[in-house]
This record gives sequence, C-alpha cells and structure tokens, in this order.
Amino acid sequence: MITDIQAKDIKRLLLRVYRRYNTGAITEAQAYKETYLLNSVLKAIELTNVEERLKSIENILRLNNE
Repeated sequence: MITDIQAKDIKRLLLRVYRRYNTGAITEAQAYKETYLLNSVLKAIELTNVEERLKSIENILRLNNE
C-alpha cells in the first residue's frame, strides 16, 4: 500500500489519464471517473499540507509569544 503519495504523483497520473483518453484507450466516462478520483486525492493532499503548515506557523507564533 502506498502511503506517501505527493501532488506530483497525482499530476503524473492525471496526465496519464489524459493521454489514454486522447488516444482512445479509455472512454470519456472512464476518464471522468479516474479524474474525479485523482482530483479527490489531490484535494486531500493539499488540505493535509495546508494543515501541517498552519500548525507549524501556530507553533512558531506561540513560541514567540512566550
């Protein structure tokens, strides 16, 4: 099981879906399903990254106020 997926990995997979759709290897419906799923994962990654950055900033601010 892959546990450390990054945004660049999702970008690569989205481009792969695009190429497969463009060449007719997959249908529009299949491309839509795969893209929807990948975009959901990308959103979760981005949200997690923002949360981690916010926690870091909050910790720095808390230390500076002590």
